[in-house]
Amino acid sequence: MSTSAALPELTGQDDADLLIGDVARLSGLSIDTLRYYDRAGLLGTVHRDGGGRRVFDRDTLGLLDVVLRLRRTGMPVEDVRHFVDLVRSGDTERAGRLDLLRAHRHRVLAQLDQLQDDLAVIDWKIAAYQAGEDGTEPPPPPPGWPRPQGLPQPDALTAESSTDQE
Repeated sequence: MSTSAALPELTGQDDADLLIGDVARLSGLSIDTLRYYDRAGLLGTVHRDGGGRRVFDRDTLGLLDVVLRLRRTGMPVEDVRHFVDLVRSGDTERAGRLDLLRAHRHRVLAQLDQLQDDLAVIDWKIAAYQAGEDGTEPPPPPPGWPRPQGLPQPDALTAESSTDQE
């Protein structure tokens, strides 16, 4: 099960109060990760039962689902924490949440565009190699290939080279 796959279903239940072990099992996250998210302030206020155990209610599960999606799409922890702080501030900070999410959406769309371009080159290479195996003419490369903006930055290449030699 992918991380957070069960969470939308859980947040739809009226009786969604779950202990940390249940959330870990259903989400695929470790208990340690859930504790870290709580200590880092990424889950808002996590209530505790009489025994001091964390109780994840519907709102906490919903926020966890959003946090996981933001992290999975590359939002830095500090930005996620800022988002959660804005959520806890209520409607007075709606504009701040919108700004943060719109900026992140823009970055995610740029990543998706880059991934689409990367996938086109991978598909072309597969088709070219398969044509070689089949003894047929290889397809032309994707339009505009190679593109300098798709190449790793020189510093990244240098860092990789020095790491490989160690």
